[in-house]
Amino acid sequence: MALTIHLGAHKTATTHLQQTLQALAPAMLAAGIHYSGPQQWRGGLARLGPVLGAGVAQGRQRRRLRWRLDRIAETWPEVVISEENILGSLRREGLMGPGHLIYPDAAPRLRRLLGMLRHRPATLCLAVREPSALLASAFSMQLQGGFERELDAYLAGFDPAALSWAGLARRLLSLRGVARLVVWRYEDYAALRPRILAQFLPQALAAQAGDPEAAVVGLSQPAWQHLQTQGLQRPAAEIAQLAQEAKALFPRGPGAPPLAPFDAATVACSRAAYAADLARLAALPGVVLLSP
Repeated sequence: MALTIHLGAHKTATTHLQQTLQALAPAMLAAGIHYSGPQQWRGGLARLGPVLGAGVAQGRQRRRLRWRLDRIAETWPEVVISEENILGSLRREGLMGPGHLIYPDAAPRLRRLLGMLRHRPATLCLAVREPSALLASAFSMQLQGGFERELDAYLAGFDPAALSWAGLARRLLSLRGVARLVVWRYEDYAALRPRILAQFLPQALAAQAGDPEAAVVGLSQPAWQHLQTQGLQRPAAEIAQLAQEAKALFPRGPGAPPLAPFDAATVACSRAAYAADLARLAALPGVVLLSP
């Protein structure tokens, strides 16, 4: 059985890729490829994100899911799993850890999934993104969910320039069952999309892939500015309600760029660090970095 696990990351056009694959799922099955994504892994006992946490109850749930995965592996010659919550979450504790680790629990969480899959050799797929833009987009989603109000509180001292995708790659590649890691930059997603789809689909199916509309749209910079003003004027209001009001008033568009909460110096430092980190990432044994 050939096994491919798409790990995300969050806020790297993951939903767009998942919607593309989900639309092709019947054709993939006909071609001998079993695809499962968020629609399959976020409901009932099959909620993969929580199941990969530590704990006795989670261990029992993993044993039940192992039986299901065994049946899939026995039946289908190729298996593709896509779920960014394998790595963690957009909540502060799931995304940012001590020592500026991105996805601090990613390795133990993936280790548990690989154990459920009997440590069959797996190709991991991962998209990366410039850290200040990634964290700004993540913060935007937390605002809309009502989980955060202030960027400084969300970051809690986390430095975008210290975020290392190469460090995450080393942690993932150290795990038993990981054969290789295919990586692409979010910034190259549109240009690389045919080659990205080729990681999951035969050429004939990839040629049939649609191009879904963006499903997850964050706050615009004008919406963020309006939200800050409203937060001061209406301190008792629910942040999620304020965020939705601001988003409706100032939707993303040509004149309304994405939320940009970092100053110019922080962004410049983060971009320079990202470029150096990508060079380290590309040099790692077992990593294939796709480039336009």
